[in-house]
Amino acid sequence: MMNEYIGVLDSGVGGLSILSELYKAMPDKNYIYVGDTKNIPYGTKTPLEVYSYTKEILNYFLKNNVKNVVIACNTTSAVAYDELKNEFKDRLKIFPLIQSIASCAIEGLKDKDKIALLATRATVNSKKYEQEIHEINSKIEVISIDCTGFVEIVENRLYEEDKSIDLIKSKLDKVEKSGAKRVILGCTHYPYLVDIFRKILDVEYFNPAISLAQKVKNEINFNGNGEIKFYSTINPDEFKKSAKTFFDIKGNVELIEL
Repeated sequence: MMNEYIGVLDSGVGGLSILSELYKAMPDKNYIYVGDTKNIPYGTKTPLEVYSYTKEILNYFLKNNVKNVVIACNTTSAVAYDELKNEFKDRLKIFPLIQSIASCAIEGLKDKDKIALLATRATVNSKKYEQEIHEINSKIEVISIDCTGFVEIVENRLYEEDKSIDLIKSKLDKVEKSGAKRVILGCTHYPYLVDIFRKILDVEYFNPAISLAQKVKNEINFNGNGEIKFYSTINPDEFKKSAKTFFDIKGNVELIEL
């Protein structure tokens, strides 16, 4: 009998922050991870483009005995999930990042408290975080900050560059001025920058990966053996190099052509 897998997808190595938490919560499950490095970053693409890229990955998952998919990408959750859910509803159970963790992101906050969102342009423009949060509590103020450039810092390992630090400082200055009590890391790449964030601004940073992993664990039940397969849509060796800091990939990253 063919092994069943949980499919995890993102535009690059960022989603490994989700995979890492999934694996900690469910080390006995099998996973297929696809990083769509050919089309990175999703955050500057149109909703139609993001939908198209993700649809191809979901079709690939279907051919490989995936029944549950984790969208480890805020941008895809923001701009393409509703269409994908309708298209694949009879074939795949999809866990979208934003919709799954909104209630956890504001846990403990009161009316009129402020929460800042650091995210890609596409996620900010979608206003999906605001919508999901305001459905739970319309009195919490969400300050959304477009952090275009952060993904490239992570993917290209540009942490020490002066230009990178200046860009990060400029975004965190907006958080500080807003008076936000908590910051949502609204892109799966951003947890890899959180140590730099904390040196610049000491506030509470919320990593959605932990809450998402618990939600998935509560809803998935199948036996596996802890196998993980990694794929990227271009330059698998470069993907593995970028991933090294964040996830100990055993074996090769395979090239996948979609």
